[in-house]
Amino acid sequence: MELKGNFLLVAAIDFGTTYTGYAYSTRKEFQTDPLKINMMTWNAGSGGLVSQKTSTCVLFKPDETFHSFGYKAEDNYTEQVLDGDYEDWFFFRRCTKNV
Repeated sequence: MELKGNFLLVAAIDFGTTYTGYAYSTRKEFQTDPLKINMMTWNAGSGGLVSQKTSTCVLFKPDETFHSFGYKAEDNYTEQVLDGDYEDWFFFRRCTKNV
């Protein structure tokens, strides 16, 4: 397969309603082993789940700047709720319709 363009890597992102994941391959990896694909491994909080996808959630700070995504967003927002300091935070789950 002939490579066209001067790209450094190719990436794919799957924004699902429930789960999100991504994969990528660098130019060098593709040239030596076209089937070598790198995927993120996510750990789901205290549940011990290891997956190649994370939950489709995002958490923003009270000043509306990004805080975290996926399982980390769920865990951080849960901590905010348990501490009673959550009302000014912005937590979105399953928010793919407008991506």
